[in-house]
Amino acid sequence: MDIVVTGLIALMGLVVYLLPSLIAFNRGTDNRWLVLVINVIFGATFLGWVLALVLALRKPKVPSTA
Repeated sequence: MDIVVTGLIALMGLVVYLLPSLIAFNRGTDNRWLVLVINVIFGATFLGWVLALVLALRKPKVPSTA
């Protein structure tokens, strides 16, 4: 039972850690691979995780019609 609980807690932690990348890929963000790299490399720091989240949630650029 303890190993199941530990596994679920570890899985939830991994999902929270990779949340910016999951959001970026789900939204089809243009810079999703950059978000993934920043998230994996710098995500352990709070600043890196927040930066990846901001990039993942940024509004997509609208192409100009002119």
